[in-house]
Amino acid sequence: MSTPPPLRSTFVTVLAWVFIGLAGFATLIALLQNLMLQLLFLPEMQAHPMPPQPPGLPAPTQWMFGHMAWFFRGFLLVSSATLVASIGLLLRHEWARRLFIGLMGFAIAYQLFGLAWQWWFMGSMDAFTRAAGMPADAGAVMHGFMRVAQVFGTLMALVFCVLFGWIIRRLCSAQVRDEFRP
Repeated sequence: MSTPPPLRSTFVTVLAWVFIGLAGFATLIALLQNLMLQLLFLPEMQAHPMPPQPPGLPAPTQWMFGHMAWFFRGFLLVSSATLVASIGLLLRHEWARRLFIGLMGFAIAYQLFGLAWQWWFMGSMDAFTRAAGMPADAGAVMHGFMRVAQVFGTLMALVFCVLFGWIIRRLCSAQVRDEFRP
């Protein structure tokens, strides 16, 4: 006597459709960004090199300007991988469940790295305002704005880490794993 196939949970179906929508839109945006970068900005930057960065510019700012193209390429790679994994999740492929769990783990690591990066980057904005020659009172306003942005960014990163961790936990549960058996 054979066992009947497990019922398809609403959780996996809704999760897959939500991420198909989000990742599909993100992939479209990333594709357009990379096309603009390759066809418009990089040729222009090669034809007319940017002047050297001002002295005293914070290291995070220098790094971002030096590696901007790779940031956009990586975003395209991750968003398209998430789209593929979401479609596979909807079709209940085991490789897609594992890939999706890996992408959620990457998203948690990315959020935590981004959190550290944000505090480092925004913490160096004082040097940026001094290098830009902004008045002291404008620098103080900018400093207060950056602190509010840092606190809000911290809260958002922690909320997303908890959400992604919960998704991983649900996808690793025995009930959901049974849906992906051949």
